[in-house]
Amino acid sequence: MRQIKRAVHIDFHTLPDIPDFGANFDAKIFAQTLKDAKVEFINAFAKCNIGYAYYPTEVGVMHPHLNFDMFGETVEECRKLGIGVTAYFNLGLDHEMARKHREWTIVNKEGQVIYGDRTEHFFRNMCLNSGYGDYMLAMIKEVLDRYPVEGVFLDCINMHPSPCYGNECSEDMHKRGMDPLNDEQVLAFSRLQTLEFCRKVKSLVGDDKFLYLNGLHFGESEGLSTHSEIECLPGLWGYDFFPAQVAYARNLGIQVFYMTGRFQASWGDFGGLKTKTSLENDCWDAISNAVTTSVGDHMHPRDGLDPAVYKMIGEVYTEIEKYEPWTDNAKAVAEIGVMVPVSGVTSKNHFGAVRILGELKYTYDLLDERMDLSPYRLIILPDDLTVSEMLKEKLEQHLAEGKGIISSGYGGLNPEKTKFAIDAWNLDYDGPDPWNLSYFKMLEDTGEEVPDMMHAVYKQGIQMQLKNGAQMIADYIQPYFNRHWDGFHGYFYAPPEKSSGRPALARSGNIFQFSFNIFSAYNEYAMVTHKNMVKYCLAQLLPDPLIKCENIPSTTRVTVTKKEDMRMIHIKTTHPEKRGNYTIVEDSQLLTKAVVSVKGQHVEKVYMAPTGEALAYEIAGEYIRIPLPDIDGYLMVVVAEGV
Repeated sequence: MRQIKRAVHIDFHTLPDIPDFGANFDAKIFAQTLKDAKVEFINAFAKCNIGYAYYPTEVGVMHPHLNFDMFGETVEECRKLGIGVTAYFNLGLDHEMARKHREWTIVNKEGQVIYGDRTEHFFRNMCLNSGYGDYMLAMIKEVLDRYPVEGVFLDCINMHPSPCYGNECSEDMHKRGMDPLNDEQVLAFSRLQTLEFCRKVKSLVGDDKFLYLNGLHFGESEGLSTHSEIECLPGLWGYDFFPAQVAYARNLGIQVFYMTGRFQASWGDFGGLKTKTSLENDCWDAISNAVTTSVGDHMHPRDGLDPAVYKMIGEVYTEIEKYEPWTDNAKAVAEIGVMVPVSGVTSKNHFGAVRILGELKYTYDLLDERMDLSPYRLIILPDDLTVSEMLKEKLEQHLAEGKGIISSGYGGLNPEKTKFAIDAWNLDYDGPDPWNLSYFKMLEDTGEEVPDMMHAVYKQGIQMQLKNGAQMIADYIQPYFNRHWDGFHGYFYAPPEKSSGRPALARSGNIFQFSFNIFSAYNEYAMVTHKNMVKYCLAQLLPDPLIKCENIPSTTRVTVTKKEDMRMIHIKTTHPEKRGNYTIVEDSQLLTKAVVSVKGQHVEKVYMAPTGEALAYEIAGEYIRIPLPDIDGYLMVVVAEGV
């Protein structure tokens, strides 16, 4: 299978009341527009979420105003120009079949088939444990048999928010000894049925074509999806979602790309166009993290692709193509591993952790316990990452090699949350924190980065106490009282009272343990004091990090990738700004007088890509110190390593 890069995902969901559907569509122009925009791969419309097919189907329902094989012509003309095509099917939504076959829809817990906002998407959903499952398998097979597509994309696999309480599912649950009145078992059955269906699709698609199952978590799609498309319109998902997702996905041994969009608001935003700088920012984020890109678009049902949209995509992809000698098959370089559950599901604590590490310019991956921890000098267990037997063994080996650990809240406890999992912590777990407003005071010198005062915790976690061999780094300060209502007053104003005699931050050898959930607190409140507490711990455990920066602000991201004998240092100065309800990127930020140092002493030359222009550098101890030119948005620095 080819490498997917410079892709476009063409959303195409078309209601029946458009009588001039396809009137101005020309497949040759469609394909040439993509080619001119440097697009190499597309996800294209076979069946949309309204339920219509865009080819003459013998199984499904063709759009009522379509009188030619739009999908077939699209595949044919794209193939002529070397553009790969996967067939898009919406699996979780099919409003035509829901309308005609109520028995094929999910029944929610209240017994409803239709619920919520009926002008939105998910007001009725499809049940795969019905005739709809067979119907979809037949449509997928029909397309695979007829058209030389390179794969299948299944969208809106929505088993997590929408399990089915319908009669057929309840009967099947009874047969399996499951309880249809138990919500957790209903969800488990939905997961079971969905994965059984996806395995049937996999057998249809085979091992020589792409398959992507959008809606499954990483752990659920393992062995089924051939690659990972990280769907993230930053205006909706936020700019912290992609860095966490990609830092995990790139370690799964499959292709990964960033599916952003050209939209201002959301999918289906026909009149919305983000700025070129915003699209550049997302593409730079992708190559800085050793993955490729896809841009989401929504095609007009009458006129086809919008030339203005593809002018912008083409300008950005033309520049991205120039970097490919250094980005194709490159790998991210990281020295910190942030642990996630085996499912690969990230949460607010991971978003907080990657934001802190990104702002401080540390390199990191997200890992689960099955992965190799040996390449990493430091492991972070954020907020609720408990330690299984498998992880315990790996962490003990990690500590035996003299490496470091930072954990917080319930991180570091055993899965039962009764004690710390490893004796080396030298701490007693004394239960959940009973306070809902509390404080800490740093006891160690941080060079005034953590001011000498009592600081808010914001996100309480656990109570812990020192044992022999552990040291209190920050004191836990309890309030006069909890925030509460006593019938007379609302106790909102709860100032700090006194030391609790317990640590808010403790150290035992190469282990730092926060009592509170510092990473989710930073995600929600962004208090720089919290970041600087983590910075203190990082400086103690990693005094010689891979990257050091001078005159580079927290808003700039610096990452490292590697290919053959080259290391690429990516410096990205664009960053989002909150405006109204949306976070956007409009302006390119100019960075001057910056210096980056990367560990290493053997270097053949240092230059800028893609121009090849040489950069001056000096060897400073263990580092190659590189003064940077003015950077307007993005710069790739290549360090060609000598012997």
